[in-house]
Amino acid sequence: MKTKITTALFVAALTAGTASAQAPAGANRDAFLKQQAVAEMQRVSAQVDVLATNQEELSDRIRRTEAMKSEIENLRAEVAALKGAISELRREMGAQRDDIVRDLSKKIATIQPPAPKPTPGPAPKPRPTGPCYEYTVQSGDTLSLISKAFGTTVQKIKDMNGMKGDALRVGQKLNVPKE
Repeated sequence: MKTKITTALFVAALTAGTASAQAPAGANRDAFLKQQAVAEMQRVSAQVDVLATNQEELSDRIRRTEAMKSEIENLRAEVAALKGAISELRREMGAQRDDIVRDLSKKIATIQPPAPKPTPGPAPKPRPTGPCYEYTVQSGDTLSLISKAFGTTVQKIKDMNGMKGDALRVGQKLNVPKE
């Protein structure tokens, strides 16, 4: 703004000075040169005005940028504080979780577990009903050979021992009915 006033005063002084100076010879030429000088001064004055406006705009942008820089620094500090708070909350949650697990473990340890349900196993061998021999299976024995040796049937041996198949094991104890 100060530059505009100074430039306007300079142009006015130059115009007034050119009006009072009158030379008889080459008056047209002097008038033309004065007119050119005034036009040049006005052009320079306009450029100075544009530069002053640009300077004011740049100064304003610098102020806004500095304000933003300050705001960014404040936001960074706030983000750092929030990250610290999150870390603290995570630590607290971990400690609470550990406390809960510890308490539940203690409670579970004091609770009597329910009695285990009996698992169905092989059906108990039926007791012989009547007189019988106890025979230990030898290598090469079959139910057929054993039944012939004791004068009974394969089915009676299987029924008396609760057998479903014909497989025998060496050392297996069999009850064989006396016939």
